[in-house]
Amino acid sequence: MIKIAWMYPDTLYLHGERGNALALQHFSEVLGGEAVLDKVDFETKDFDPMDYDILFFAPGEVSSFEVVGEDMDRYMDRLKEFIESGRAVIATGTTLGLFGGEVSRTDGTKTHGIGFIPATAVEREYVYGDDEQINADYHGRTMEVVGNQIQMINISFEENAEFRRFGSVVYGMGNNGRDGIEGVVYKNSVFTNMLGPVLVNNPWLTSEIIRAAAEASGKNVKAKDPDFELERKSLECKKLFIAEKKPGSMGL
Repeated sequence: MIKIAWMYPDTLYLHGERGNALALQHFSEVLGGEAVLDKVDFETKDFDPMDYDILFFAPGEVSSFEVVGEDMDRYMDRLKEFIESGRAVIATGTTLGLFGGEVSRTDGTKTHGIGFIPATAVEREYVYGDDEQINADYHGRTMEVVGNQIQMINISFEENAEFRRFGSVVYGMGNNGRDGIEGVVYKNSVFTNMLGPVLVNNPWLTSEIIRAAAEASGKNVKAKDPDFELERKSLECKKLFIAEKKPGSMGL
């Protein structure tokens, strides 16, 4: 049984990313396992990340980071154990900044994420929105991934031997529109700006996340992808659409 926790769904709720939570549940079943999807929020008593295989954090307003981060303090040690074990945190959109350090707001104030990944964020006055195409590297597998961004923060991230980029930008802004880096990966956890919802649009990525998390928990799922022929054709259509846009690897 693959157990998925959908974290703070009434607070981290932007951009229709509930589809990612449902995709994790659906493809866990497609890969041959039973799947349980639980909602976890401020009222959830005795929450232990180690009871789960995957924790999903959807995008939220920057203004919600402080209250969510404070609540996460109650299980922070177990969350770190969860991530170090190779189980998977998936954080999408602006919530990437929640897992980083300092966040500079447009009003001149500063707030702080939980400081897990070596990244800082700067909020912008404007919201950037466009498609995003990357070449991703996850769990020893390279793959093309297409989604979109609705971005209101710039992320600064220095890669090192432990914390790597989730992917290299082919089209779109990525972390900041300058360095060609999209997101952060640590062990099997993914922190990405990419929406879509990305796990619905790219089931080869979703399946690999489920395999990685199941492996870390000592559970078995199918080793091979199902037939994603329709989704592959959809990917090629999206790539053609992106290629016809204004030239420029950042899409700006």
